[in-house]
Amino acid sequence: MKIQPVIMSGGSGTRLWPLSRKTRPKQFLNLVSDKSLFQDTVMRLNDGGENFAPPLVICGRGHAQLVTDQLADIGVKAADIILEPCPRNTAAVAAVAAAWVAENNAGALALIAPADHHVEDAAGFRKAAMTGAEAAMNGAIVTFGIKPTHPHTGYGYIQSADEIGGGVYSVGSFREKPDAATAGDYLKTGGYYWNAGIFLYHPDAMLEAFAAHAPLIAEGAQKALNASAAEKGARLLDEKLFSETPRDSIDYAIMEKTDKAAVVAPVDVGWSDIGSWSEAATDPDSAGHMIVDSADVTLRSDGPVIGAVGVDNLIIVATGDAVLVARKDKAQEVRNLVEELKRRGREDLL
Repeated sequence: MKIQPVIMSGGSGTRLWPLSRKTRPKQFLNLVSDKSLFQDTVMRLNDGGENFAPPLVICGRGHAQLVTDQLADIGVKAADIILEPCPRNTAAVAAVAAAWVAENNAGALALIAPADHHVEDAAGFRKAAMTGAEAAMNGAIVTFGIKPTHPHTGYGYIQSADEIGGGVYSVGSFREKPDAATAGDYLKTGGYYWNAGIFLYHPDAMLEAFAAHAPLIAEGAQKALNASAAEKGARLLDEKLFSETPRDSIDYAIMEKTDKAAVVAPVDVGWSDIGSWSEAATDPDSAGHMIVDSADVTLRSDGPVIGAVGVDNLIIVATGDAVLVARKDKAQEVRNLVEELKRRGREDLL
């Protein structure tokens, strides 16, 4: 059974400012290891060809060279690189991926994974993907429910229902990001899992779901792919056709409407979406930084030496043109600074 990995690399990572910028968003940064999140994702979905094909990468047009360079650094040749001329959210990506896999890797399942997630147990994740493969071959659109470790309010949740078989369940409901009390109730009740935003499906099943629930997205994506043109060793989707494709997430457009949704759960592989600085590690090359009489401090820098004295629960991130200081419990609000920079017209800092 063959799985075609599809790496979605269109995120901007605003909550990882000031290191994450438009020209080099968080998926291309080394935040948890000596490889970027993008490189770690590619390597996680590569088992030497036994079950997983070389990756299809879908990224923003401006990141084509970054993708090419980072793939070369780890010795991986992509099956294809598709460039988005403008962002259209994950539903259009899923439709493009379904059309590409149907045409170029007949019979394979598409496994769509964001480029900016971290997974400690790569082999465990590949095993979870294979667990969901039979259900996907039978027409289910499979997602992955991460075993929650605490009542996180920054993730959506999936409620499992009846077991289809072998650790795969039908989806009872999708829940939006909850408040702390509701998240706590989910953990006490059981059967609720973090929504990782990773999907496994047969192209035919996904295209049928689009035809039923979001036909304009599938139509626009297919036309943009058909009219794509070669650009710098990649394939650029037609700008006019893709820009006219409706913008929506795969969760809203398909998963919350289809009766084919299934979930592999619980998936316990040390997953995180590295959604803020509170989930990133201190720079492993931070020997020059100084931490005195302090605790629970995350330091990152692309140059300046940082000194911290007598502080706790802080994030300090320094670049050549900006410094971030934030309490860890306010890490999600860093994106508000990015919005303020946009308001002030400070494109040089974005």
